[in-house]
Amino acid sequence: MRKNSGGFVYVLITCLVFLNVFVYSKIITNHIPEANYEKAESGAGNAVETDDGGGRANTLDENHKYINAADADVKSGNLILVNASYPYDFDASPSVSPKEDPVSVYYNKTDSYFVKDINVSLNPTTITAFNGLMDAFYEKVGKKCVIITQGHRTYDEQKEMLDLKVAQYGEDQKVAQKPGFSEHHTGYALDISTYENQIMGTFTGEDDYAFVHENAHKYGFILRYPEEKEDVTGISYEPWHLRYVGIPHSIYIYENGITLEEYIKLLSLYPFESGHLKIQDKDTGEEYEVYSVKSEGKATPVPVPKDENAVYSVSGEKAGNIIVTIQK
Repeated sequence: MRKNSGGFVYVLITCLVFLNVFVYSKIITNHIPEANYEKAESGAGNAVETDDGGGRANTLDENHKYINAADADVKSGNLILVNASYPYDFDASPSVSPKEDPVSVYYNKTDSYFVKDINVSLNPTTITAFNGLMDAFYEKVGKKCVIITQGHRTYDEQKEMLDLKVAQYGEDQKVAQKPGFSEHHTGYALDISTYENQIMGTFTGEDDYAFVHENAHKYGFILRYPEEKEDVTGISYEPWHLRYVGIPHSIYIYENGITLEEYIKLLSLYPFESGHLKIQDKDTGEEYEVYSVKSEGKATPVPVPKDENAVYSVSGEKAGNIIVTIQK
């Protein structure tokens, strides 16, 4: 009995010790004040948490904000790549990239050049830029001698063009693309010819006409299918085919002697998070920054300047990225 009583007393004492420790810890910890974490104030250059529009918090410097780009934005805009690998999307309805409806060139042109008929149409942006180029050309050479022969084409019009070129040059021709794969669907591409004494001739970009090739980039145009680049573009040399891509992209492409395919590939190396591509317009002194944002499908957060006075543009390029161009 004594042995059993000793064991009971030992257990009782142990329980009382643990009870005292528990009560003491609760009394003490209930009087410890909660930690006071002061929120850091954001200053110039500090990173702040912002909503990217998709319910996600992202670290973005305070000079930028997010805009939401849809999948269709990759398929629209002045930088879209249309070739044998990247067909034109007729049904794209972008939310941030521009998509213009072609209008008659005849009713929107200046008097410095001709157009084949009232049915030739282009995007308004393209017409305005070409007006500037032709006004400068007219002032330089002193004569009106360029005519637009082709502009925007529908699917059916492209099919008619393909049938015509196949009849002329055979099945292996590389002049006309299959319907859906032509730049002319975009409204940013045009074909020109010489037009003197009411006689239309092939535009080669030689003699007085060299001015067009040498200055097109100043107005946002590139020679889309240059010499010795057929392996890249898939199209033989076409000195008469101009494509509007906008400034400063036309300047970089011209100065570096590359194609639109090569330029689009280059831009993928300049994401928003790293160094941006810097381009300067030497004629005006304007400076630009260009960066790409990889599309995430239906909704892509695209960082753009927060400043309401900032001048920037957004365009898709068909290869999977959205391109932001900022005029500094």
